[in-house]
Amino acid sequence: MSYIKVLLLMLTVAVVAACSPSAEEAFSQAESEVRTVVLSSEDIETNYSFDRFDAYKPDDFQVTDENPHNVVFNDGGQPYVLFVNEFEAPNSQWFYNRIADEGIYLRTIETEDAFAYIHAIEHGDDQYEVHLGIGGIKMSTITSLSQVEDDAKLMIEIISSVEQIEEDDDEGEDEE
Repeated sequence: MSYIKVLLLMLTVAVVAACSPSAEEAFSQAESEVRTVVLSSEDIETNYSFDRFDAYKPDDFQVTDENPHNVVFNDGGQPYVLFVNEFEAPNSQWFYNRIADEGIYLRTIETEDAFAYIHAIEHGDDQYEVHLGIGGIKMSTITSLSQVEDDAKLMIEIISSVEQIEEDDDEGEDEE
């Protein structure tokens, strides 16, 4: 009887392993989601105002920290960090050029108006630090391989939705 249990256990492990995507497959699928959003002409509606920009915030996300250039979101204990460099255009490679050679995945997507990238660093047992960016806006999180595609889609939607708030040029000037 124990021989059958061992055989069933081995078969179950083999089936689960065969069904789980490899890191390359998971990140390739995540890149596909990023590419679809970057190449889309459809605007993503903003629904939340920050100090210097508006952005799309998924309903499940909570804002846990905010300053003029960074926002930390939290979704069920998983942090997501959004960085906004207002001085860099969507086709800027500023964040991308600061990526170290480390990592297991790095791909870029270029259009006439934008430069986007997806970068991943392995963080141990099924944990990956994922960075996505378009020009001067990037977002990072630590996620599992099974969640990387969904997380990448959410992050690129947030990044793509960011709309800078233009400051009034007359602000602080005395009227004559």
